[in-house]
Amino acid sequence: MPWQSNFILAGLSVTERSLLLDDLKPVSLQAGDVLQNAGELLSHVYFPSDSIVSLLATTHDGASTELAMVGNEGLIGISAVLGDLVSSHKLVVQSAGEAYRLEAGIMRWELAQGGGLQRLALRYTKALLVQMGQNVVCANHHTIEQRLSRWLLLCLDRQPAAAISMTQDRIAGLLGVRREIVTIGAGRLQAAGLIAYQRGKISIIDRAGLEAAACECYGAIRAEYARYFQAMADTSPPSRFRAHPASLRQSALARWRDLPVAAEDPSDSAEAHHELEVRKIELEISNEALHQAFAAAAALSERYADIYDFAPIGYFTLDAAGNILDLNLAGAILLGLKRSQKSRQGFASYLAAESQEPFKQFVAQVLREKQRNLCEIVLAATPVHPAATVRIEAVPDEDGTECRMVLMDITEQRNALEALEHSEMRFRRFIENLPIAKGMTTKPSGKED
Repeated sequence: MPWQSNFILAGLSVTERSLLLDDLKPVSLQAGDVLQNAGELLSHVYFPSDSIVSLLATTHDGASTELAMVGNEGLIGISAVLGDLVSSHKLVVQSAGEAYRLEAGIMRWELAQGGGLQRLALRYTKALLVQMGQNVVCANHHTIEQRLSRWLLLCLDRQPAAAISMTQDRIAGLLGVRREIVTIGAGRLQAAGLIAYQRGKISIIDRAGLEAAACECYGAIRAEYARYFQAMADTSPPSRFRAHPASLRQSALARWRDLPVAAEDPSDSAEAHHELEVRKIELEISNEALHQAFAAAAALSERYADIYDFAPIGYFTLDAAGNILDLNLAGAILLGLKRSQKSRQGFASYLAAESQEPFKQFVAQVLREKQRNLCEIVLAATPVHPAATVRIEAVPDEDGTECRMVLMDITEQRNALEALEHSEMRFRRFIENLPIAKGMTTKPSGKED
């Protein structure tokens, strides 16, 4: 079964996945296999392809209840994701199939790199916790028919077949009830024409009817997983380029074995020479990853440079003296200058005379107080455009030595506001100058009271 069958592995970037594939080992899981007991040191993390694993809470006398089930949507071993070295639950294979296994130590190292695997694993953990919580609510507030329907639907969501191989004894153990209770619930669902049960095999006949028979817990779990899948589709996980040290060593050894066979060296220096050759290959692999990282950074820089340049508002960076260090295309158009001429004059020289001193005080205040501030100024007229009123939002850098500004031309809004105020004034004068009619209180002709 290919790694693409697991949503987390498929969601990784090509670069990050290539660094991980050498450490992922395909394994076949059989129903009933215990992958880990609660309280044991976590040895491996699993990424199911078509298998299903139950997370069980157990008691001292051996009783257990299923807290959640995991299929190809996620991973098994969330203790590693949450930074713990000890397994919190008993992990038992519910449905046989394939999975990819990763050493827990490598998983923790990968998560510490802060790349796409960390983001996807944390987002999946949130969905899994929602499933756990909803299962607890279901166990305490809903009927056995509702609980059994919810459990069957969760199984169906994690396997392609419409039939589930499971005895009533095992289902009872997972739901934490007596076998007789499961028999009653399954009998009612079968009588309603929703399922067919025979010799440890449950066939789903009417899924829509089964969903109607389930409680709202299934809908809540399904909605959370839909958000999880949407989050994976909406956000491209960041790439990481640094390989795990053990993986780097294995890759270097594999490349060394592919080199032409040299004459056997019987001297004592042979081992040192071999180690030097492997270290050299390790450096070559690291340099390749570094070049990939530089290329990715350059691509991101170019992408955001385009956004910066073609934004419809002006961006400026000034030093403490008010000189222009950088600006985008919209900013250059606002000031009517070429970008190559940005350092020839201070920003204040492009302002109307009455705005120059207030602007200098504004920049000094932003840098002194090291906090965001707003102001409005007037740009001087140029041969290209008339005087313009702009609103400035400025923030300092961390050191308080640079002022970074966003400029928005509000001339049209100002003109519209002034026109509105002028119209209101004219209307008010018109009302005030209306003649006041006299004798409006004269009674109409006719008989007096």
